[in-house]
Amino acid sequence: MNLRNFFLLAAAVIATSSSWAEIEWEPVVYPKDELYPSMIFSTATLKPGEDVFAKWAGHVLGQENGVVGVSIDGLKSGDMVRVEVKPNAVMEGGVFEGKIPKRADTWKIFPNPKFRFDALLSTKQATPLSVTFKVSVNDKDLGEQTRDVTLQTINDCMFAVSESDEEGDVSDYSWLFAAYVNENHPWIDGILREALDTGIVSSFDGYQSGDPAVVADQVFAIWHVLQERGFRYSDITTTATDSDDVARQHVRLFDDAIKARQANCVDGSVLMASILRKIGLNPYLVSIPGHMFLAVDLDEEGEKTIAIETTMMGEKADEASEGVDWISKKDLKVRRKAPGWFAFEAAVQAGNEELNDAWDKLEDPKEMDYQIIDIAEARKMGIIPISYREPSK
Repeated sequence: MNLRNFFLLAAAVIATSSSWAEIEWEPVVYPKDELYPSMIFSTATLKPGEDVFAKWAGHVLGQENGVVGVSIDGLKSGDMVRVEVKPNAVMEGGVFEGKIPKRADTWKIFPNPKFRFDALLSTKQATPLSVTFKVSVNDKDLGEQTRDVTLQTINDCMFAVSESDEEGDVSDYSWLFAAYVNENHPWIDGILREALDTGIVSSFDGYQSGDPAVVADQVFAIWHVLQERGFRYSDITTTATDSDDVARQHVRLFDDAIKARQANCVDGSVLMASILRKIGLNPYLVSIPGHMFLAVDLDEEGEKTIAIETTMMGEKADEASEGVDWISKKDLKVRRKAPGWFAFEAAVQAGNEELNDAWDKLEDPKEMDYQIIDIAEARKMGIIPISYREPSK
């Protein structure tokens, strides 16, 4: 190769590689410099292709639904990039190494850190956390940056994020409430034994009978046991920190609600849904502005569904509700003899009215404040329940 060709080749390489002066990068921690243990834990087993997180502006490399990474400007096609997130209290760190496939104004790159799930599950108080990133391009070290973020508690469920100041630019995460439905909780077996002892039902066989009235009895038996345990409605929904951009709700875990014997609308709904899932029924969480209640199919095909106003769990009722239409008159006459049935009947009537009133908006995809969270569908996506942890001795 003569000298002229050498310089031409060198010029071509320089032209297709990024100039260090052109490259700028900064850490990204989603959402809004906060980390939510419930989201990280419950989405750890998301099925491939389930793009449930925010649609990132620009181009994305690395973890498909990442929450810790970097945003880099000035990269060109063919640049070799290495992004490292350093270990900290809740993660063992992670590295992305790869080639930029094409030029873009901005690339967001998310390594796949190995999270310390026990640490996430035990986070009961919001705490500051330092996340450190290191970037190199074409073997050129571009230094480290540390972002101080807020690690939220395991009880904080993020359900909506305002992505920008643009009106309507909001991401819906209401499906994360499904993580608080824990059909695997070991305490459920004890509740079911108590329900059998009432004599309301002789077994919990899900939809095997094919009779909606028999399924309704199973739901009532569980309701009755919780009622007899002295459960009461509590309107406490306070989260540890406030945010204008992230809508979140404090949700008691199953054992916390059982021990406290009180529940807000979300706590009571996820508690009941957990037990109903355990016995093979299909429950739904119905989220409307400022409120949540429960729905459950009375048949396997989902053709007959009732809603339950779980905030009425602590209330008593000595009279029949008006206009009961979700169970046959013959079946209703028998069941009204059961202690506590009237209270359950009133809760179903209230729930059904709420569901009917909200139905049009629940079916409208533009109405993001109205959501039906199908627990079975969430499980198919890979949303797993937040695990029960034995108290430390």
